[in-house]
Amino acid sequence: MSETASTPARIIAVGGGKGGVGRTLLASGVAVFIASIGKKVLLVDAHPERSPLAEIFGVARPSSSAPPWLPHASGDRGHETVVANVRLLEGAAGRRPPPSRSRLREIAARSGADLCVVDLGPGVRGRTLDVLLDADAALTMATPEPEAVEEVYRVLRHSFVRRLAKRFRGIGHADALARLRAAVRVSGAPPLPLELAESLCRAVPDLERIIWGEFSQGRLRLVMNQSRARSDLDLGEAMVRVAHRPMGPVLEYLGAVEFDDAVLMASRRRRPVLLDAPAAKASRNLERIARRLLSVEGGRLLANAASPLAAMGPAPPPVQPLSTAPAPPTHYEILALDRGASDEEIRRAYRKTREIYAAEGIALAGVHTDEEVARMIARVEEARDVLLDPSRRRPYDLSITPSDPFMGAMFAALDRVEEPPLPGLTEPELTPDTEFTGALLRAIREARGVELRGVASRTKISQHYLRAIEDEDFRALPAAVYTRGFVVEVAKYLHLDVEQVARTYLRRYRKATET
Repeated sequence: MSETASTPARIIAVGGGKGGVGRTLLASGVAVFIASIGKKVLLVDAHPERSPLAEIFGVARPSSSAPPWLPHASGDRGHETVVANVRLLEGAAGRRPPPSRSRLREIAARSGADLCVVDLGPGVRGRTLDVLLDADAALTMATPEPEAVEEVYRVLRHSFVRRLAKRFRGIGHADALARLRAAVRVSGAPPLPLELAESLCRAVPDLERIIWGEFSQGRLRLVMNQSRARSDLDLGEAMVRVAHRPMGPVLEYLGAVEFDDAVLMASRRRRPVLLDAPAAKASRNLERIARRLLSVEGGRLLANAASPLAAMGPAPPPVQPLSTAPAPPTHYEILALDRGASDEEIRRAYRKTREIYAAEGIALAGVHTDEEVARMIARVEEARDVLLDPSRRRPYDLSITPSDPFMGAMFAALDRVEEPPLPGLTEPELTPDTEFTGALLRAIREARGVELRGVASRTKISQHYLRAIEDEDFRALPAAVYTRGFVVEVAKYLHLDVEQVARTYLRRYRKATET
């Protein structure tokens, strides 16, 4: 490695949460992958207890009489390892506390590495949280069990308190700091960040902007380990959704590592799994997670080294901090939907959300009481009922439209396009087996009092093509891929089952064009 780097190495910290969930596996996997693309990595073993990293990376003990838990003496550049471009520095190993964040920054600056990966170990110790909060990318790991899930939420609670305390000390607000400590002491542990933020804003209203700003800042990337079933793969996304409101938009899901015997075999051989079994499921999962980590950072982690991964483009814009309390979630946000979602998308989102808030939902561990879960389920049911009812969805969409003059004018113009329902027209009855023809789409549109120019204005599809769809003038329509896109937009506008409309209409289109 070179003696100096053009820019101090960025730090990826892996820590927090429950013990034994696989943080060392994740840290070593990320380090090996980045080294495999030709970048220099300093892997720091800051685990408070003995870690197997030295054995895994082939760092020999100075003598056969030295106990295995004794850290290997080295400078800030660490030891050479059996993995090219990876050096290992042991910073704790049970004999001393983990390095402080300032010490880690010094080590990273002197290492000559492109990137510094730190294995912090489990728990919510002060130094562990400080390094996670200070790192350029903070990762934690969980397994699909309630205790591991609850520990991730525990890290989020303690991190919010840690950020607030640091901010209050920075501005010299002793009263706010005392109230923060009192709130934690009364609860016996940090409360949910939303509840804590609301109580502090009532006590010190002059700090409302700072409190809500910290509530919405900070990112903790989550990796799920030992996934066996589809529900395990979905658990990470469920945790992000559950944590979003009570803990802020601070949890991000990177992916899952499937249960794989290759991990155990590599551990027995004392080799990194990416080297011991590069084609194994776990190895491919770790590589995918490392690639995604570099991708979501927009090349920022490797900005000091010229490489295709470093040239992914500018880093994503930072999340804008809140200045006031977050607004209650809309029906779309509750179901994790876009405003233009079709009926079928709404039904799928409802089923998925209902599974998250089921009685045995692991993602709820340590967050909601039974009463709160019941209230949330009621909101989920209400969201489904409103969004699947066209007569209720349209007024609701208008009610949640931002109070912006331009947006208001735009919706007013669209409203003028649509006229009252025509007398004597009733909407055709639809079933799961309905075949959608052009005539049926016209009958539905006219029964809802929508003129063709209204559909064209909202979907940006010319009236020429819309008329051809309803007349089934297939010769006037473009290729099937484009026609399908037109039909999908019409189905979304009319709040129909998008997949069924596209499938049945395209079947008629292909049959006619082939004939």
